[in-house]
Amino acid sequence: MQENKLIAEFMGLEKVACNIGTEDGHFNEGYKHPKVNVPIIPSGMQYKYSWEWLMPVIEEIYDRVDKENIEEFYCFKHCIPNRDATYKAVVEFIEFYNQNK
Repeated sequence: MQENKLIAEFMGLEKVACNIGTEDGHFNEGYKHPKVNVPIIPSGMQYKYSWEWLMPVIEEIYDRVDKENIEEFYCFKHCIPNRDATYKAVVEFIEFYNQNK
């Protein structure tokens, strides 16, 4: 849950009032997230499980590394694919698969 909160704050998600009770306790503040229509608390965020949630974070990191020229994160740009690279790899795999099945 702490990791999701870290990501939400990195992405600049707006904090909003809410009234959510969970097994972790009662929350009166959550985040406004573009993937859901209601306030969400960190334990409900799907960054760990969903590429749809995680890819915008990866793209934001890429943008910040480009703009801020952060040398320490050189590996990030070269070790983790962005959506375009992932898309190209998927297309290449499907073409290969279709030719060899």
